[in-house]
Amino acid sequence: MYIHFVALNSPQQPDFVQERKHGIIDFLFLRFHTNTTLILGDKTYTITKPCMFLIDSYTPYKYFTSSNNYTDDYLHFSAENRQQFLSELTFPLNTPIYYSNDSAISDILRLIQAEHIEKNRLAAKSIDLLIRCLFVKVSEVWLQSQQLNTSVPHYYDLLQVRDAILSAPEHPWKVEELADLAHLSPSYFQVVYKKAFGITCMTEVINAKLEQAKLLLTSTEHSVSDIAAEVGYNEVYHFIRQFKKSTGMTPGAFRKKVTL
Repeated sequence: MYIHFVALNSPQQPDFVQERKHGIIDFLFLRFHTNTTLILGDKTYTITKPCMFLIDSYTPYKYFTSSNNYTDDYLHFSAENRQQFLSELTFPLNTPIYYSNDSAISDILRLIQAEHIEKNRLAAKSIDLLIRCLFVKVSEVWLQSQQLNTSVPHYYDLLQVRDAILSAPEHPWKVEELADLAHLSPSYFQVVYKKAFGITCMTEVINAKLEQAKLLLTSTEHSVSDIAAEVGYNEVYHFIRQFKKSTGMTPGAFRKKVTL
């Protein structure tokens, strides 16, 4: 492994934008501590809780924040044997991995940074081992999250409901209709849905609408009112209010920042 750049708790101004239209030659490990919008390939993520990504080489990305106290960690590194490195990973690239307790990951990152700065005779070997250890710990977080999901009763029925929401964000989904798709009572459905995915079913519906709206804002010239209607809002002001609550900015401001 070879490190090109590493920084921990890196602060940025509220108006900063980081963009690589063609990605970078390295792998990029990114860990967000504060609210962020990340456009990764053709997907947009609104990050509102601690989250990390391992981004593959040459993957286009752009991220920015509306927070006044934004910080992140990043590690640009290359692997001597790319295929072997990828074969050893047990979590997906370009995918958000949410975490609550990150003490081990933070400790390993600090050790990696120290070795990179000191550059002693055995630093290269230490860095190689530490990066491998880092991703073992990331794998533990990923696998634990997957096990927690699959242990929820009716998980695969719930997954089909979630797919239906994400496939048709413009649909006027109601709890009763979603519960019927899972063959569960509305009250029980709401309990197990939140247990499976960490959010309520109606928050999922709102998020799906907003994610589709972000795609339309960045890929079309449709007006904000037209986009609101396309994703299922009867009132454009309601759409703008929910969009700003989620991202910290209006749809117009979001479009302007993305297309800078």
